Amino acid sequence: MDSLISPAPGTHAPRWVYWLPAALLLALGWPLEGQEPIDSRRPVASRPQLQQALADAEAIANSPAYSESFREGKLADAANIRERLIEGDFYVGDQIDIRVDGDTAGLGGLQQVRPGRVLALQGLPDIPLRGVLRSELEQYLTEQLGRFLRSPHVTAQPLIRLTILGGVGTPGFHQLNADMLLSDALMAAGGISNATDLPKSKIMRGEQEILSGEEFARGVTDGVSLDQLNLRAGDVIEVGIVSKTNWLTTTRTILAIPAIIISIWGLGSLFGIW
Repeated sequence: MDSLISPAPGTHAPRWVYWLPAALLLALGWPLEGQEPIDSRRPVASRPQLQQALADAEAIANSPAYSESFREGKLADAANIRERLIEGDFYVGDQIDIRVDGDTAGLGGLQQVRPGRVLALQGLPDIPLRGVLRSELEQYLTEQLGRFLRSPHVTAQPLIRLTILGGVGTPGFHQLNADMLLSDALMAAGGISNATDLPKSKIMRGEQEILSGEEFARGVTDGVSLDQLNLRAGDVIEVGIVSKTNWLTTTRTILAIPAIIISIWGLGSLFGIW
């Protein structure tokens, strides 16, 4: 019986020993490296979904079935999701488009998150937003306004303040819907062109790289939303640009090399160096 578990000295384990863990992971719904599925049905994640995503990321980060670099990426993802669950989604500079049925006090309209991460609606005490997710916003605002209004019906569209640079038509600061697809965000920034190189793109949060390379390109083609990428105010999307070679300058340089060699040889001969 032991020989079925551990191979005898000098022998090799059967092949199924190596691929069985991967098969089990697939059966459990875990992704193989580089093949993580995207759930496009939830452009704005709920708290239970984020908690599940955190558990999945931590499980993959601690699994020897994946490469070290992939596990490190999942560890970073877990840290971002954990911070999001604690701090919420709203930061200073974000905007929220609020509509309140029967609003006669001017509470609705485009409101900006103010210092202290609060929402200041006319005539009401500041509403704190720390710890609130985008998916929780409407219910949360309904509860808060319900302290002062009778049975308010609130709709709210959260916007994220992002910087989009590089290979887009109108680089700069953009306020974008949180449920917007990454591809649509690039279009809102003027669109891409033949000079755009998506695999050279990346998303930065300060010095931290959130997404880059082929994963960025796959996020565009797979229809991933800004919320699914766990983006927040201040993040920078750097869209790659195709490298351009100045062939005229290169040709002139190549043609100049023989002349330089001849000149050096002539000077060397003149002064008796060779």
